[in-house]
Amino acid sequence: MQNLSLQDIFINNLKFYRKKSGLSQENLSEKLNKGTNYINKIENRISFPTIQVIERLADVLNIKPACLFEEQTTPQNIICSDRDKFISDVTEQLFQKISADMHSILEKL
Repeated sequence: MQNLSLQDIFINNLKFYRKKSGLSQENLSEKLNKGTNYINKIENRISFPTIQVIERLADVLNIKPACLFEEQTTPQNIICSDRDKFISDVTEQLFQKISADMHSILEKL
């Protein structure tokens, strides 16, 4: 397993949670009241946020600040952020797939 730096772990998790929240780099930057390229600079290792900004990032992303430093990315991050929603989404997707497959099988009978 590759050893990632704490900055790499942070960046991977930031990207994960940002995308999970449906936010572009620009959207997240704006929510932080920063320049539109602020998150881009973080994700491209040009800068690193202060503790205060990390706390604000976590608040905007609706996660605990520690989740941004969890070494285990997906699925561990999913469990850390909102396990119940993840389980519900997967259950719904499986139900839809099984329903479609059953419908197809029954049509062939």
